[in-house]
Amino acid sequence: MQVKSRIHTVLILSLLLFCSAFGAAEPGGNGDSIRDMQCGGACHGDASINESSSALLSLSSPDTIYQGIPTTITLTATNLETSSTRLIGLFLLTDMTGHSDTPQDAGWEILSDSNGGTANYIELTLSPGQNETSISWVLRSSSLDPSTFYAAIHHGGGSTSPFFGSSADGLEVTPEPVPENLPRLAADFIPPTKRILDMPTELTVLTEYTESIQFEWKTENGLVQTSEINSSGEGSWVASLPAALQPTTIQWRVTLQGEGPDQTTPWFTLAAEQAGWEISENAVYLQAFALLFMTAGLVILLQTRFSSSRTISKYDQTPTVIEALETASSPVVLPVESTESSLAPLPEGGLPNGWTEQQWEWYGHDYLAGKYGGGAE
Repeated sequence: MQVKSRIHTVLILSLLLFCSAFGAAEPGGNGDSIRDMQCGGACHGDASINESSSALLSLSSPDTIYQGIPTTITLTATNLETSSTRLIGLFLLTDMTGHSDTPQDAGWEILSDSNGGTANYIELTLSPGQNETSISWVLRSSSLDPSTFYAAIHHGGGSTSPFFGSSADGLEVTPEPVPENLPRLAADFIPPTKRILDMPTELTVLTEYTESIQFEWKTENGLVQTSEINSSGEGSWVASLPAALQPTTIQWRVTLQGEGPDQTTPWFTLAAEQAGWEISENAVYLQAFALLFMTAGLVILLQTRFSSSRTISKYDQTPTVIEALETASSPVVLPVESTESSLAPLPEGGLPNGWTEQQWEWYGHDYLAGKYGGGAE
């Protein structure tokens, strides 16, 4: 019975661990990430009880988009009604089936989002009274195939059910071949999205068919500033940015000059954050399991120690064996022969002439036996 109880204890602890790690609801948000539309209906609750959001969503992009060159897609959301947390989640999608519908699935690489990451789903907290917002993504197409972009929103509301909505119409875009000698960012250039607080930033920009560039950046208040940029080799340029004193974001872009028409890149978002340790998810789960088994061991130990009824089997011979071992290990005391009983009796006249007591102690028996001139009298 005790073994079954211990097994049940371990199973219950394991179930609690899995529930806390994988099954907990996240009313405070899921965090920016790459997510299918299906998550908008099910991440915070049962998709079958979703209510329709009243938000109006619309997407826009530049008229001309070139293959392999970054472009901006902007989402404008209006008529927003949210819960007391004022948290909303916004999706950029390329399909409305709920599966394989991220821009990456359609061959588009996300280089930057408004939060300083590279996610198609981002979360925002609205200001009190704010009922509209605008965000953007910078993307790059790997093919000339046309694509249709959609937007979706997920948020809380006045009821306990989650709200979900999507754009009424899709935004159709068709990339065009890049004109010859058009100044551009290098095909393998990936703009950074993070930098460290309290440290000046040197930003390296890689280009093609570019003879000179101008560097601009702006803070969250919209003030546009320029920075000096120097060439560090063919097609490589370095711009310096002042250190950030608190977690915040800036946006930057460059204007490229060369033989072809001047080109201005989209605004890329660069977020400043505190340097921290990189944490492995696998290591966290290993530590959780170690804690689980340690807790289970303590519970089993306490159950064993404080058990009120301990059943002793009639076949348990432990007390008998212990008593036998204690008896066998008891020291045996041997009798010590008295020294006085081993001395030879003195002759009637006392010690023989010339003998000492010590000599008589050792050789008295031999004297009485006649070996030293004596003999039995």
